[in-house]
Amino acid sequence: MNPAHTQAIIDLGTNTILMVVGRLQADGKTEILADLHAIARLGKGVDAKGHILPETLERVGEFFQDYKKRALSLGADQISAFGTSALRDAANREDFIASIKRLSGIEVFTLSGREEARLTFAGAGFGIELPKCYCVLDIGGGSTELAYGSHGHVQQLASVDLGALRITERHFDRLPPSSAQLEAARATIREQLGKLFTYPAGVALVGVAGTATTIGALASGVEDFNAASLNGHILPQSKVAEITAYLATLELERIRAIRQIHPQRADIITAGALILSTALDLFQCSELIVSTRGIRYGLLARALKRS
Repeated sequence: MNPAHTQAIIDLGTNTILMVVGRLQADGKTEILADLHAIARLGKGVDAKGHILPETLERVGEFFQDYKKRALSLGADQISAFGTSALRDAANREDFIASIKRLSGIEVFTLSGREEARLTFAGAGFGIELPKCYCVLDIGGGSTELAYGSHGHVQQLASVDLGALRITERHFDRLPPSSAQLEAARATIREQLGKLFTYPAGVALVGVAGTATTIGALASGVEDFNAASLNGHILPQSKVAEITAYLATLELERIRAIRQIHPQRADIITAGALILSTALDLFQCSELIVSTRGIRYGLLARALKRS
């Protein structure tokens, strides 16, 4: 194995586009060279229209070109890209993938919901100590994954079509949402979460992705979003419920003014918080361990192992 082999992984989600660049050191540990975050909103309109919008292609293509330059400047030997929920749902998926390949030279592979859950489980523990048995909850823009396992090995996993962007587009035509809109959203959330499996009582729950990390930042009281300080943060269920109730009273501009919330996440964080709060209630879970890692780290570990 070449310890200097450098891999770049692009995670193209329904709401975000993330890239992690890393390499194996001589001692076998992984050195992270970059961890980039942006909001590309690939899934805009996909739930309602069934396809990726033309203006979305242009926007996402620019991110791919920029990420490619950054990866090559860091000495990446290989750049791999993977899409999740929005790409799974889009009828024009193949046309989109071909266009991104033409614009950037990067081929995007579509992960199934089960693959997404498995890789998220693998990446969630990067940089933090987790119990021998734990469950990972990944609330994305278009889907939610749950994976349970022990000693780093998945034993059970599931994926449902439930996400912060999907709920926002289906139920919230304004912020704050009306009482009727909140109840309709909760009903959809409960229905979808009910399709997930029941994991053993007392097992630690780890939350990854933007909803969990943003709510974690709000709960911790940090002035600005700080991934390093949030990784491993314990988030009480009562605090999640309190923050969710507060967000549900705010207009969009007031949410945008909150420093810990990315301005481009402001319109969907209320829905994301509602999903997280409902999940903790249904799972009868008193707290959540926040992980700022996730699927891209699982993909990076796999790529480095194969290199």
